[in-house]
Amino acid sequence: MRHSVCVFAVAAITAGGAHAQSGDVTRNLTEVTGDVWRFDNNFHVSMVVVTDEGAVVTDPINAEAATWLETEIRDRFGKEVTYMLPSHSHGDHGSGGEVLGDTATIIAHENYQKAVGQDFGPTTPADILFSDKLSLEHGGKTFELTYVGAGHGDDMVVMVVRPENVAFVVDIVSPKRLPYRDSTSAIDGIIGQVQVVSGLDFDILVPGHSGNGTMEDVTETLAYLEELKSKVKAELDAGKSLEEIVATVSMPDYEGWANYAEWLPLNIEGAVKALE
Repeated sequence: MRHSVCVFAVAAITAGGAHAQSGDVTRNLTEVTGDVWRFDNNFHVSMVVVTDEGAVVTDPINAEAATWLETEIRDRFGKEVTYMLPSHSHGDHGSGGEVLGDTATIIAHENYQKAVGQDFGPTTPADILFSDKLSLEHGGKTFELTYVGAGHGDDMVVMVVRPENVAFVVDIVSPKRLPYRDSTSAIDGIIGQVQVVSGLDFDILVPGHSGNGTMEDVTETLAYLEELKSKVKAELDAGKSLEEIVATVSMPDYEGWANYAEWLPLNIEGAVKALE
């Protein structure tokens, strides 16, 4: 089933919560503010917005997660999923869309489509594509979609829902957590993506991983990335080897962040790959 679409594109269009455990999977649906809900599926996070005309879901995560979420939305709110607004095409966030596709219209960045069916890609195509910005009016809410450029993938979209002023930001900002392993191999692009997020207007940030945050977490992430890049570049300019750089560079201001000990060496390796 598909719905009539009221969208405005800047670029041309091409508190309580449910809790469940299934095997080793823990799932929660908890209130963020107003009609905005956070869906946790182990270490991955999606977002649900309940509107007068149905529920809007961001990332399906995977087929089992999407099935659980669809049932929970129907049982809890008496709503069908009317739109799916995936953040990007990476399979750990974007697979399982076929579960929601019978009732939901899928809107994604134009680069999303080429990844459908590929390894680590989404499993169902989008119905509506856009290239820069798109605004969706649905059920008394406004959903502002912004393409943040290439970096962590080339189809990353950040969504802000109003009037709640909640942003959904996946992978490029994870409050108080280091970037994932060697994802910094695209450090220049990720810095650019985070800079775009820093120019948006919102009050609460719901990430694809870790706890909720604010614009302060965007600022801190940008500072971390820029400091890491500067330190790694200085060591490369001094002729140091990868092993020497990993042994030398430290980021003491961020020692309290999650995964600091495990992922800092990998963050450094990624930055070396990007800058050498």
